[in-house]
Amino acid sequence: MTLKQLETFYWVCRLGGFAAAAERLHSTQSAVSMRIQDLEASLGVALFDRSQRSARLTAKGQELVKYAEQLMTAATEIQHRIGDPRVLSGTVRLGVTEFVAVTWLPKLVSAINENYPGIVLELDVDLTLNQLQKLQNGDIDVAVLPGPVAEPGLANVSLGSVEFSWMASPKLGVPRKRLTPRDLQAWPFLTLTRHSNLHKLLGTWFEEGGATVRRVDVCNSIGVLAALTIAGLGVSFLPREHFAHEVASGRLQALDLTPRLPDLEYFAVFEKRQTQPLSHTIAQLARRCSTFRKAGTRPRIRNRR
Repeated sequence: MTLKQLETFYWVCRLGGFAAAAERLHSTQSAVSMRIQDLEASLGVALFDRSQRSARLTAKGQELVKYAEQLMTAATEIQHRIGDPRVLSGTVRLGVTEFVAVTWLPKLVSAINENYPGIVLELDVDLTLNQLQKLQNGDIDVAVLPGPVAEPGLANVSLGSVEFSWMASPKLGVPRKRLTPRDLQAWPFLTLTRHSNLHKLLGTWFEEGGATVRRVDVCNSIGVLAALTIAGLGVSFLPREHFAHEVASGRLQALDLTPRLPDLEYFAVFEKRQTQPLSHTIAQLARRCSTFRKAGTRPRIRNRR
């Protein structure tokens, strides 16, 4: 019995199949199958019931899972705490949302490359709910997204908050006074798709304000959303500081809406089990690299009159 065999067994169980484990371990499906067979031979028991179409864990296989997980955790902790971090090698899969990608992600990538030159970083940019699903499926190791994520087994490291604001093109003619959701329903509404956490948040905001949106147009990019808003196609909810230049230049108008929605706090989320030795470290690097506002500071952006 070897650690490599137990690692392979762990990932077959964690990802639900031999093919997925082979991809995760950068190996072939036949090599994964051979390691499992060798592990079964060394233990003298069958770990998978192959009598059915899909291999399922036997009772002994289910018992072995917790031991394999403990050994994986111990091995990665030894590697990370005792070994030189500069000689660590492997792949870390980092999932981020678009807004993180267009703000401080390059700074984080530089920090990872500088501190861990042997690590290959795989980046995935997607909407919040998609990234969360990938994290739960084991497709990524760390997800940077709005949260916190209240799921068992997941750790959340706060990266700061982003203030969003209702915005519109001045040519749309939205009054420069305090407005309510009912006031805002007179104009078309632009938002991210239903796979974004903002979509549900804004829908609840309108509903609780007793408003019915006249028309909703959706897209999956904040950049495209801003372009549509600048073009005068509707009102949208955008990161205030990121579009400060457009507000200052008069291309966008920051609206005064009540009630005010809370700032959006971002988190680095990863599994507490620490099967990826760098997950916690990368989360802490992300905290240092994040340009999102920490508590106690709030930028002011004035509308152009």
